[in-house]
Amino acid sequence: MSYLKFKLRQLMQRMWFLPAAFSGIALLTILIAYLLAQYAPEELPFVMPANAVQTILQILASSLLTVAVFALSTVVSAFSGASAATTPRAVPLIAGYLRAQTSISVFIGAFLFSIVGIIGLSVGIYSEAGRLFLFVVTLGVVVLVVTSLIRWIGQISAIGRVGYTISAVETATRSAIETMAEFPYLGGQRLDGDGEGKPIPAPRSGYVQHCDMPALQKLAEEHELRVIVMARPGTYATPVRPLMLVDGRADEEIREQLIDCFVLGENRTFDSDPRFGMIVLGEIGDKAMSAGINDPGTGIVVIDTATRLLVDWREEPVEVRYDRVYVRPIRPAEVLEDVYRPTARDGAAIVEVMIRLMKSLETVAECNSAFARAAHDFARVSLRRAEAAMTLDDDLATLKAVADWIKPD
Repeated sequence: MSYLKFKLRQLMQRMWFLPAAFSGIALLTILIAYLLAQYAPEELPFVMPANAVQTILQILASSLLTVAVFALSTVVSAFSGASAATTPRAVPLIAGYLRAQTSISVFIGAFLFSIVGIIGLSVGIYSEAGRLFLFVVTLGVVVLVVTSLIRWIGQISAIGRVGYTISAVETATRSAIETMAEFPYLGGQRLDGDGEGKPIPAPRSGYVQHCDMPALQKLAEEHELRVIVMARPGTYATPVRPLMLVDGRADEEIREQLIDCFVLGENRTFDSDPRFGMIVLGEIGDKAMSAGINDPGTGIVVIDTATRLLVDWREEPVEVRYDRVYVRPIRPAEVLEDVYRPTARDGAAIVEVMIRLMKSLETVAECNSAFARAAHDFARVSLRRAEAAMTLDDDLATLKAVADWIKPD
């Protein structure tokens, strides 16, 4: 079930999924209208002429194809703009935005509904009752299309903008953080230390996208093993580094079954990988610091977004579901480096950005004890970067006054 849920989430984020689903619903609606007509009374209060319904369907069919193509071209332009202004890693979030997909899916589904309805009326498969049912459904489709058009106007004004992309990354990262707070060690036991066991490397290089913990637990129970997961979701696994350590007797068949519990892919995903969201935020802030864009304001927005996420970052102790599987915790220092280091490196000479960075680290250190030590360490490094980059003594003095909260080494 864990693997199926992961695949279902991946499938729903595909650009073609919702249009295909709405097209199927459109075909099913036509079929239902035809079947319901079989149970209608022979004499109806009024008769619906075939051309009345067909005229409406022809209008829908001729206009919705153009609308759907325009909507798709607009989304593609938004992808290109988001990739250029922020980072290509954020594009899958925009592509998987269900509200935008829903509007496009309504246009495509209504177009297919119109085409099939016209074919049915032309062939003459609908009785008088069938035409009446089809007319009622067509009115509903018209209302749905108009509503989707109005909603699309609001959506298209936001898709592709920097602020929208940052908000999408924050939402995806927060979802991953909440999942991790519920299962900080993927439902297994916390691994303290290096762990012992026979290493099992990945069969090929790739990012760990999903780890099927129930399957690992089942195999460990059946063969009396102790499994230590060395590659959490988001880790780049290679054939020369262990994917896991296994304490116990495991032959080649069992090793292959254990490896099958890990899903490897070419790219990282936001599911169960909050560090990836932090990396993407760091990339957006870093691009804003580049000479070509020169947008310190976006860098400050990224820092503020990271502050909100880090303050809410929790790893609450929960009941262990998989007692034979051990997972290494995420190190706070790595998280701070993911999101802050690009901006701290390339924005070290910009006093406004560095002041906000110091205030952010102070907030994180005070509000989240798990990050307190790492925040102080990173603040000291960032201050040294600023000392090496800033040319005006007054700017440096102002920054040091803001960073007076840093504890000495």
